[in-house]
Amino acid sequence: MEKISKSTSEEIISNFTSLDYVVLSTMQYTDLKAMTKINALELVKSCEKLFDCGFMKKMNGEPPVKLKIKIQQWLDSIEYKQYTKNTNESLSVEDKNVIRTIYSKLELKPHDLSELTIAGIKFLEKKESLIKEQWKKLQEMNKLQDSINLKILIDECSILIPLMFTSGIANGKSFSQMFKTMDIGMYEYLSKNALIHPIFLSYIK
Repeated sequence: MEKISKSTSEEIISNFTSLDYVVLSTMQYTDLKAMTKINALELVKSCEKLFDCGFMKKMNGEPPVKLKIKIQQWLDSIEYKQYTKNTNESLSVEDKNVIRTIYSKLELKPHDLSELTIAGIKFLEKKESLIKEQWKKLQEMNKLQDSINLKILIDECSILIPLMFTSGIANGKSFSQMFKTMDIGMYEYLSKNALIHPIFLSYIK
């Protein structure tokens, strides 16, 4: 796989979507259940970006025993079998070819494992620290019933809202209450904001 320039890497990072942040996190913590909530093609395309900007790499050698057991238990689960079945049925021939092309480019085989690089881990840690601060501020604004600044802050951090939920920092009950404070329809707002990937909706039901 060819290395890309620093400027190209920075451009990729600056154009990260909310889903890219989620994929970065699920890869770091091997959150297999969260991964299955993501369309397979979207997942692979996101991983391609993470490889391209130097945040992910193919795992060298055998994974730790604990991780190996976790993955094997998941592969043996009914959930994984259902996910595989649904994926095979939903992906078009063209989608599958795109996935094969990306795997080939990244020099990966279907069951190869990947991991975050040191740069990827540090980047994620900074984002996690940021969203913890933002969630705390959102809660404070809601407690004060400051609907104007609450709306401004939600708009500002909208791209990181899915990561707040998949990482377990945010919770659906509090988030729903914030929209009542602002007197705004939550689902209407979320559906109109293209920055917010709908993966987190299953966390607030």
